[in-house]
Amino acid sequence: MYYKIIILPIILYIINISLIKLNFLIDDPAESYHKLEKKFGTPLSGGIFIFFCTLMTSSLFDNNILINFLLILTLGIFSDIKKNFSPKLRIIIQLILIIIFVFSNDLLIFKTNIDLIDLLLNEKFFAYCFTVFCIITLLNGYNFMDGVNCLVSGHILLILFTLNLISLKIGTDIKIINLIIIYIIFFIFNFFGKCFLGDNGVYLSSFLISFLIIRIISENNFISPILAVTLLWYPAFENLFTILRRIKNKKTTYYPDKFHLHSLILRKLQFINKSNHNILNNTLSGFLILIFLVPNFVIAYFCYDKSYYLFFSVLVYVSFYLVLYNYLLKVIKK
Repeated sequence: MYYKIIILPIILYIINISLIKLNFLIDDPAESYHKLEKKFGTPLSGGIFIFFCTLMTSSLFDNNILINFLLILTLGIFSDIKKNFSPKLRIIIQLILIIIFVFSNDLLIFKTNIDLIDLLLNEKFFAYCFTVFCIITLLNGYNFMDGVNCLVSGHILLILFTLNLISLKIGTDIKIINLIIIYIIFFIFNFFGKCFLGDNGVYLSSFLISFLIIRIISENNFISPILAVTLLWYPAFENLFTILRRIKNKKTTYYPDKFHLHSLILRKLQFINKSNHNILNNTLSGFLILIFLVPNFVIAYFCYDKSYYLFFSVLVYVSFYLVLYNYLLKVIKK
C-alpha cells in the first residue's frame, strides 16, 4: 500500500505535465462559464488518472466493465475538448453507453423498498429503464456539481469511505481501499487547483460509483436499498432540482448557469471576502458542502439496514437544501 501512496502522485503529476505540454484537455476559462473564474488553464486529468490507476491497482473490475469504463471515458474526453458538442447529442450517447453498461453487466436495481416502484421492478424491462434513469441522473448531477474544487471528488470519497466501512462491518469480499487511495491523491491535487475531473472524470466516476453501490446492495439482501438514495441524494437532487428550476424560469435545461447551490455559496464567500482569493473561496465552497453532508454519511453507515431512518435523513437534508438555497438566492439578488 505504501508504494502506491508514493507512486500515484507521481503518475498524476506526469499526466498533468504531459497534458499541459501537449495543450490537450486543458480547461478553458472562457468556456467554463459555470466554473471558477481564473486566468490560466488547468489540466482535466481526472478521468485518465482514475482509469489508469484503476487498471494498475484494483481487481474489482473485470475486462467487460473496464471496456465500459473506457467507452464512457472516451465520451468524456471528447466532451471536454469539443466545447460546441451538442448537449442533446451528448445525452443520447450517454444513454446508449449507459444501456450498454447496464445490459452487458446485468446491472439491475430490483428493489427500492417503495411498494409501487418494487411492483414495477418485477418487470425486467422497467428494471432496466429505472437503472438507466438512476445512472444518467447521477452522471449529470455530478456534472452540475463539478464547478468548485473538491466537491465531486470529496463526495465520491465520502461514498467510498462509507461503503468500505459497511463492507468491513458486514464482512463482504469487496475491498475498495485502492480506490480510496486513488481519489485521495486526486482530491489533494484538486484542493490546490492543480487539476480538475473534467467531464471525463465525472463520467467515469459516475459509472464506477454506480457499479459499486448496485453490486454491494444487490449482493447483500439485508442492506436497505434506501442506502443508495442516502449516498447519492445530493447529486441526484442537484440534477432534478436544476432541471425543474430552469423549466420554471423558462431557461434551457442543459446549458450551464451560476445558480447551483455551490455557485451561490461561492458568490456569498466572494462577497464576504472581497480580496482576489478565488481559488481559496472556490475550494472553501466545496468544503462547506462536504462538511454539511458528513452527518448524512454517518447515518448511512450506522443505519445501512434501516430504511425508515435513511429515508427520514434524506427528507431532512432535502428540506434543509431548499431552505438554504432560497435564503442564499435572496441574499445574492439583493
